[in-house]
Amino acid sequence: MISAPTTPDATASLDLARAVERSVERSRPLSSADLFALAADAWGGTLAEGAFTPRDAYDAAELGLHLHLLRAVGPLPSDPGAAREALAEVERLSALLPSQTRRTAEQNDYQQFSTPAAYAGLCAWVSGVGEGHRVIEPSAGTGALCAFALAAGATVYANELSGRRADTLAVLLDEAGQDPSQTLTRENADHLDAILAPSVRADVVLMNPPFSQTAGRLGRRRVVTVGTNHVLQALKRLEPGGRLVAILSAGVRRGRPTHRPFFQALDAAPYQLRADVEVGGAVYRPYGTSVRTRLLVVDRALPLGTGTASERVEAVAQGVAAALDALTPLRAATRAPRPL
Repeated sequence: MISAPTTPDATASLDLARAVERSVERSRPLSSADLFALAADAWGGTLAEGAFTPRDAYDAAELGLHLHLLRAVGPLPSDPGAAREALAEVERLSALLPSQTRRTAEQNDYQQFSTPAAYAGLCAWVSGVGEGHRVIEPSAGTGALCAFALAAGATVYANELSGRRADTLAVLLDEAGQDPSQTLTRENADHLDAILAPSVRADVVLMNPPFSQTAGRLGRRRVVTVGTNHVLQALKRLEPGGRLVAILSAGVRRGRPTHRPFFQALDAAPYQLRADVEVGGAVYRPYGTSVRTRLLVVDRALPLGTGTASERVEAVAQGVAAALDALTPLRAATRAPRPL
């Protein structure tokens, strides 16, 4: 049961999300004009009047999609062929929403480019997340990665700095039967390990951190190690036998001097970099950018050297289906269950 929103904006956002959820359920396409008309009804004023921003409408629309996926998609099948079909259906549903062609200053300054739903599903699939797992999402946005983890039966600890986006996450967590007061934080993930309670540990980390912005601390100055620093923070909370899946900028490369210390950390015990897949920018185009990204999979070894090391998956994929094909050997590999 969804708890009542605490502010007029949160109420309007949830009203719009529910309207979008109904449209997606009926496979009804929404144009930008349709979305902004629904938003005007929810906020009681138009975009031109300043009643809401494009980001307000887009985030609420994403929540509507994620609420539908939480209920309709369920745990992704482990079989690669069945998973490919499931993610194709997620892509079809995502395409019902309008492309996010209007940016706001906040979106640019904080790099609020949400994870496309099918891409998020791919990350959840290769992570092997399942019932009983504990998941951390350090910069959870509107909850695309969280939705698939929740659908798989995991307990999700989500962190999001943006107040508006954290409010949408509270709705998503609540709908999945979790208490946001216990599993949602609203902090800067630059210092995630210091922020989370000591008891919060992860069997799986799913993350899409900012690529080069520092949550306003350095103005508009770009810092290319922001995303990698977020990954290193999250790894501190990963349990032995656990897996981290991260979406970073494609500019994060082993051969760049700036990123050499990062890859050295991933190569050092107890961690093992299992996959490095560059993904084409077309995946992100409906979300307002054409940035190429890099999907990294990192495992933390079990104690006493148990488990078997394997070759790293390295590939370039132009879409979600191709990336799934490349990652299939890694998903099929045996992973130790979480200790009870």
